Amino acid sequence: MDRMEDKLDALWVEYRAACPDPDPAPDFMPRLWQKIDKRRADSARIFRRLAQICVMGTVALTVLMAAVLIPRIQTDAFFAGTYADELAAQSVNVDYTDFLTAGDLR
Repeated sequence: MDRMEDKLDALWVEYRAACPDPDPAPDFMPRLWQKIDKRRADSARIFRRLAQICVMGTVALTVLMAAVLIPRIQTDAFFAGTYADELAAQSVNVDYTDFLTAGDLR
């Protein structure tokens, strides 16, 4: 058991040598917050760049669809006529005078 404690003590000595305690200077906390803010800014910059790339890709795809695909789709005969043309083509000539003379309206 003493052998394990000796190894652990040696490990703690090596750890303290590798990671010294920070100096308790008056500007310790401001420097610490500067480091934290720098890390935050770096990660925010990465996500901002990724968002810009996604937005530009979306804009490019939208322009491609507007310039190429929509004119091709609209050349179909279905899109050639107007709403009024479709109504005129589907209307049936009904003689309303037959309804008036066939029954008594009084």
